[in-house]
Amino acid sequence: MKPSDVPAEGIATVFPEGHVGVSDGQTVLVRVDPDLLDLPEGRSEWTPEGVLAYSKICTHVGCAVGLYRSEAQELLCPCHQSTFDVLRGAVPTFGPAARPLPQLPLSLDDEGYLTATGDFSEPPGPSFWNITDADEGGV
Repeated sequence: MKPSDVPAEGIATVFPEGHVGVSDGQTVLVRVDPDLLDLPEGRSEWTPEGVLAYSKICTHVGCAVGLYRSEAQELLCPCHQSTFDVLRGAVPTFGPAARPLPQLPLSLDDEGYLTATGDFSEPPGPSFWNITDADEGGV
C-alpha cells in the first residue's frame, strides 16, 4: 500500500506482514497533514507523507477502534467511547482508556510502499492482556 492509497482524512485497516489473521495485529492507517502532527519525541520519522499507523485494539478492554472523526482527527472506540487524538500519538482524550494506542513505525521502501520498520511502541490491547504470573508475584 502506498500513502496515496490511504484516503485523505480517512482510514484504512491493514495487517502488518507476519500478523495477517492475528487479532492483535489489526492496524489502522490514518493520513493527515504532516504539519499538524505533535507526536511524542522520536516519532516524527514514523509518519511518511503524513500516514500514521496505530493499533486498532482499544487499550481499555480490547474492542476494535474502528471509527474516525476527521473533523477532530480522532479515533473512537464504539464500545465505551474512548477517544484518541491522532495528531498527538493517539493519546486518550475522552473515555475510560488510560493509555495511548500503540504506534507502529513506518517508512517507505524503494518503490514508495509503506513498510513497518519495527514493532508497535508498546504491546497492543489493554494492559491486563500482558500480565503474567510473575507480574502478580507468582511463579
